[in-house]
Amino acid sequence: MFRKLRNRLIWINLGITTVVIVLVFSVIYFSSTQSANMRPDTIYNNTPAVPENNSSVLEIGNMDEYFRNMFSEQMQSLFRNSIQDERNAAARQLLTTLIISGIMIEIAVALISYLLAEEAIKPVKEAYDSQKIFIANASHEIKTPLAAISANLEAADIHGNRFIENVERETEKLTTLNKELLTLARTDIVSETIASEVSLGEMVEKDLKSYKPRMKDIRFKSKISVGRIKINATDFMQIFDILLDNAIKYAKKEINLTLTEHTLTISNDGAKIKPDEIGHIFERFFQADKSSEGVGLGLAIAKSAADRNHWKLSAESKRITTFRLDF
Repeated sequence: MFRKLRNRLIWINLGITTVVIVLVFSVIYFSSTQSANMRPDTIYNNTPAVPENNSSVLEIGNMDEYFRNMFSEQMQSLFRNSIQDERNAAARQLLTTLIISGIMIEIAVALISYLLAEEAIKPVKEAYDSQKIFIANASHEIKTPLAAISANLEAADIHGNRFIENVERETEKLTTLNKELLTLARTDIVSETIASEVSLGEMVEKDLKSYKPRMKDIRFKSKISVGRIKINATDFMQIFDILLDNAIKYAKKEINLTLTEHTLTISNDGAKIKPDEIGHIFERFFQADKSSEGVGLGLAIAKSAADRNHWKLSAESKRITTFRLDF
């Protein structure tokens, strides 16, 4: 997240600098070339010939006319071409100098922007990390009393009491929320990723067996064509479980799964996500379906795990809703 923010600041600075450089250097180039082209092409000879009537040069009314008459048309043309060639060469040299100067300025601005952006986001990053550590610690501490409440409710063995059932249901939701908050906080805090060579196809096939009972009324189609690859299997399987669980939760009749060496896609025929909501589904606590029993953290956890591995997790909802992971 902070890498994207830093890069955005750098690109904004580079964009502004580029516009300013192009405008200023364009004015310099065109004004310089236009000024050179407006100069007269009059050629002065160091040893001018004396007019036939022996009148002095000062008595000539039009000096330009006098000097032009000293040369033949061919010589005038050669001199003009020579002068124009010199002007063109000077213009090219000026353009090259401006381009090199612009590149050097851009590099300097990029380096300065990088340093300034790092300093600008440093306090924000520190506050964000502190918040994540707090959430992780708080969630860890809350886990113990929640487990005690659940254990005591089970030990009480009270059936048919709607108030106790409400407490059990809300305790279960709170336990799920706390678990997801702890997972999300740990995912954000841990920056290192460990990749190892695994048989990804076999892992997914084995994991699918635990989902079969939940998909007895759903037509499930899978195409798995991947063998042994080097990947962060822990994060991948976490994302896989979240996406598949989400598909089962919202599917009506059909789920399609495709896994290749670099891509995972899971689609379902559930209700379409509105265009103005599709860009928010990976945000924390966002729920497109307000009636859902979830808390809106599953997809946020999946997105966080994908980002820290530099994978791309995207979604689209047209005829069907499809989640795609490029890894």
